[in-house]
Amino acid sequence: MKFKLIALDLDGTTIDRRLHLSDANRDAVNDVIRQGSIVAIITGKMFAAALPFAERFQGSAYLFASNGANVYDIPGQKELISFPIRAEHLPPIIHTIEKHRALYRMYTRDAMFATEESHLVDSIRRDYPNLPVFIGPIPLSETYYKIYVQDDDDKLAAIARDLQSLPLQIHPSDNHNIEITNAKANKGEALRFLKQHLQIATEDVLAIGNHDNDMPMFAESGYAVAVANAPAYVQERAHMVTRHCEEDGVAYALAQLGICRMDPII
Repeated sequence: MKFKLIALDLDGTTIDRRLHLSDANRDAVNDVIRQGSIVAIITGKMFAAALPFAERFQGSAYLFASNGANVYDIPGQKELISFPIRAEHLPPIIHTIEKHRALYRMYTRDAMFATEESHLVDSIRRDYPNLPVFIGPIPLSETYYKIYVQDDDDKLAAIARDLQSLPLQIHPSDNHNIEITNAKANKGEALRFLKQHLQIATEDVLAIGNHDNDMPMFAESGYAVAVANAPAYVQERAHMVTRHCEEDGVAYALAQLGICRMDPII
């Protein structure tokens, strides 16, 4: 199989739970780029956290951060489009989350905001030591692209129900969390935009992901691959299930599909 465009999720797919990009995954992606495929990183990560990962590939062309809220041309070093959360929606979103006493953090393009110290803040400081982190009342004058909420599933379901009247995208990206973005910021819309921008047909697109927020991307691709650590309902929506993200699942899939020149038994 040959694909003109390859859309890759990062967390839990191309990088592992420790945020490690394996040599095998990096080399396999670089190989398909050298062969002429366009690679787009389409991730839930905020822009400032995602760009260093995207730049570790030798020639990745596009970065869609915060589930497509920021669309960035990497070689051109310019933002193509952006979909921030509308300012008038911020107060009801924050009120709803705080009403349910859930933990949350908010992302601009390049910084994180939280109302209080928590393990959510600690994890950001640990994993992204250079990322600006601000603690205190949320300044509504900032432009936010994503709100990350983590708590028990009942709280998350209640928050999603209470916000359903607003034009938002609300998707889990892992267990026990939801990500809230502008209604136009989801991975399916991102991939549809890129196909139109590049005039690439759906059947020429490969997408690889691991969770609920990747399924809209699957729907816009000609061939979808889920890693083995994906929930069963995500695997059911894929054409192929590859190895776990901890076992070089992306490299294995690209080799099995014959689109990189690596040994498929890596």
